[in-house]
Amino acid sequence: MRCIAIDDEPVALSIISQYCKRIGNIELSVYSDPISGINNVIETNPDILFLDIDINGVSGVELAKSLPKGTYLIFTTAYAQFALDGFELNAVDYLYKPFSFSRFERAVQKVRDLLQMQKLVQEKLSASKEITIKVEYQNCGYTIYRSYG
Repeated sequence: MRCIAIDDEPVALSIISQYCKRIGNIELSVYSDPISGINNVIETNPDILFLDIDINGVSGVELAKSLPKGTYLIFTTAYAQFALDGFELNAVDYLYKPFSFSRFERAVQKVRDLLQMQKLVQEKLSASKEITIKVEYQNCGYTIYRSYG
């Protein structure tokens, strides 16, 4: 899973890095500069963006509005009053600093579950079923396409 963390606090970035290593199978890039970070998010379209609300005076809520489709957002912040804004942006979770490893792990698991559901939906959409019917002792194959929508 590819992730990006944007936060102006080195300690917060370090904790996110340690937690990602502890979970495993996570490729993490960290940014203390919000503009460089969001540009990388737009270029690489990671699975998860861990985003602070206030990054050197830049609004994480405003940055989140430019996320590419398919990037799941987890806010990591000390500002509880912005939780509603986060969920209005369809954030998967809102981690209130300081957060524990178990809380972080649950947030990442939510994204993994969403990615798994997305994969299953794509498989269902692209799947076709074939049935074989015997007609006068001959096999006739029919493909059934199901329309979703």
